[in-house]
Amino acid sequence: MFGISNDVQGYYRTVMSRRSGKTDAEYDAEQIARIRRRSVPATEKGFGGPAHRSRITVEAMVAERRHVRDGLLGAPRVLLREAAMTQNIDAMAQYCQRHDVTLFPHGKTTMAPQLWARQLAAGAGGITVATPSQARLARKFGVQRVLVANEIVDEGAIRWVAQELSADSGFSFLCYVDSLAGVELLERVLATCGFAGRLPVLVELGHENGRTGARGEAAAVEVADAVGRSGHLELAGIAGYEGSLVAPSPAATADLARSYCERIAQLTLSLLSTGHFAQRPVVSAGGSAYFDVVVEVLAGAAPWDLVLRSGCYLTHDHGTYARLSPFERAQSATPVLAAALEVWAPVLSRPEPSVAVLGVGRRDVSSDAGNPVVLGATHPDGSDVVVGAASVERLFDQHAVATVPPDSGLAVGDEVRLGISHPCTTFDKWRWIPVVDDEDLIVDVVRTFF
Repeated sequence: MFGISNDVQGYYRTVMSRRSGKTDAEYDAEQIARIRRRSVPATEKGFGGPAHRSRITVEAMVAERRHVRDGLLGAPRVLLREAAMTQNIDAMAQYCQRHDVTLFPHGKTTMAPQLWARQLAAGAGGITVATPSQARLARKFGVQRVLVANEIVDEGAIRWVAQELSADSGFSFLCYVDSLAGVELLERVLATCGFAGRLPVLVELGHENGRTGARGEAAAVEVADAVGRSGHLELAGIAGYEGSLVAPSPAATADLARSYCERIAQLTLSLLSTGHFAQRPVVSAGGSAYFDVVVEVLAGAAPWDLVLRSGCYLTHDHGTYARLSPFERAQSATPVLAAALEVWAPVLSRPEPSVAVLGVGRRDVSSDAGNPVVLGATHPDGSDVVVGAASVERLFDQHAVATVPPDSGLAVGDEVRLGISHPCTTFDKWRWIPVVDDEDLIVDVVRTFF
């Protein structure tokens, strides 16, 4: 299997097994179950309401059909909508099946093994991560196919990868290389630690003003040549990331992404023609905004297997991805993805007629891709508040300043429901996130591991 023998056939077998509907152990169900048997203390952010009792477990919250307003939770709090997540997981699985591509959802979006397990159970071929520490977490929870969408240059991490591959013949692993120095570093450490196999790597093709990635096809070919000369690496394919391209409009950005993906295709075809790949290669790209362009250019009858790495589709949002996701840009008559992540915050003050100050801030909600949006509000008894046109204008560490109509019904103690933009940087602010059904009953509590 991949990383142990002198070829990478095992990786392609595992990818193709997902397409054929075959399943095997992709995560440790017992480890997931243990999360739900853990107590959530009142000191955890979002919990600690007046009805919170010591040592209440996730299983107990679900079994007791706890309601989000029954005093268990505190404020502010974050919630995941079960129906929306289910819809999104199913929609993306159907999209990938329809286009004959494999999805390795990006685990760094949620860092929640419970949610990874749901994505894997729905047909994902593995999990993408961004760092070795995230890969370690994936392995702790039994994920068998891990793609590190990044270069690995930490010696301890390289040694850990070698140990994992040597200890488990069913473990499949990929990472990036984009320089001669990176190839030399991997080769040196793997040789030093006595690794007996070959580590499959993807040559990353970058772009100007981007992140990592070889700048230009000639540089990428040099890296591929170096991999071919190495004793402990195997060239498994090509990778790239179109999400770091920026243009004045979504349409112009899509055009840039299309040209970039065409470069990835040409590079892969060139390396195929020169015999750089021992097996059918993998090509990987696809963030959460322009994966449709990736599929348009790189899927179909191409002589490679396409692996998408989208992650934010799971919860979608009320901001960036509500504007930019492929399904939104296609202007489908029926919404395909639904926003699943909400943050609820109390009104702390009405210091001016047109101002409401909420008890939520940058420590609780994402702001890197725009401020949260006001979805609605409720009185303490659960009845709706007539808010009127309201918007969050400023965020502090623990406060949000919103403008509201002077005659808005919002009062101190009411609770405002907020939608977010860019789920990644909301998830990382919470350790326990309740999942609720359409009646606001808790059906799970997700543990994150940032």
